Amino acid sequence: MLEVNNIDVYHGNLQALWDVSLEVGEGERVSLIGANGAGKTTIVETVSGLLTPASGSMVFNGVRLDKEPSQRVVRLGVCLVPEERGIFFGMSVLENLELGAFHKKSRKVKDETLESVYGLFPLLKDRSRQVAGTLSGGEQQMLAIGRGLMSKPKLLMLDEPSLGLAPIIVKNIFEVIKQINRSGVSILLVEQNVRIALGLAQRAYIIENGRIIQHGDAKDLLSDEQVKDAYLGTG
Repeated sequence: MLEVNNIDVYHGNLQALWDVSLEVGEGERVSLIGANGAGKTTIVETVSGLLTPASGSMVFNGVRLDKEPSQRVVRLGVCLVPEERGIFFGMSVLENLELGAFHKKSRKVKDETLESVYGLFPLLKDRSRQVAGTLSGGEQQMLAIGRGLMSKPKLLMLDEPSLGLAPIIVKNIFEVIKQINRSGVSILLVEQNVRIALGLAQRAYIIENGRIIQHGDAKDLLSDEQVKDAYLGTG
């Protein structure tokens, strides 16, 4: 479904990614793990069209993403739920969700999609008229994911969905992410919590200093001594 081939990416004159390649298959759950500042967010922002690679290519269902603007990337079925959630604090929960269905294809099925989002997050339905800025951190994360789903993505990318949340909230959100995947949506998860990320994923990539240094089956990586020593403190 998604093929990222040997991309180099710069922030101004500073190179952030070197020769990065990764794949996400249809219906897969893939995690991208690494320390803060390793380049994880840069990868998903590049896939979503917010950054342009200096070299290499990105292909989604046969279409070159690196040739498309970000709004076209969303229409093709790629959606990023950003690390800072990006909700509109002064707008209601419902208004935030409706903004997720901004392109023509998603607008046509907006009401149906909204009901499916409410099925995943009943609390959002209960608080549909509430101002989004008054929600708790966990509720705001639910809203950000729900808004992403309103675009009817084929690939949902989530950047640090556990950040700043209590463990019980994280557990609930990751159960919902599994439900989303079971509905046919592929998942690319960016996450610093390596144990949670590898527990969710089928495959994973490890990035250090802008380079992919290891990838493979998530269970194998979870038991890898170097990974345990570097990221889990149990090696």
